[in-house]
Amino acid sequence: MSDNVVYLKDKSIKFIPHSVPVLCEIAGELMSEILILGEAKDGSIKMMTTCESVPDIVFYLETAKLAALGYGLEEEEPKE
Repeated sequence: MSDNVVYLKDKSIKFIPHSVPVLCEIAGELMSEILILGEAKDGSIKMMTTCESVPDIVFYLETAKLAALGYGLEEEEPKE
């Protein structure tokens, strides 16, 4: 992406109804960097990331926020 423009059209967040270990395995196969944000078993909010750059982390969070607010969640297509 050489123009520094983030195109959000049709970039809804994909909802995949799997367990956390399965979802992490899928993410490990698809992504080179990852940011995981969620609720721990004790109710606290936790974040884990492979990204060392704070600006990149904020970029991922803001992109996810805009996608969720603009397009919502997209459910995975059922496999036949």
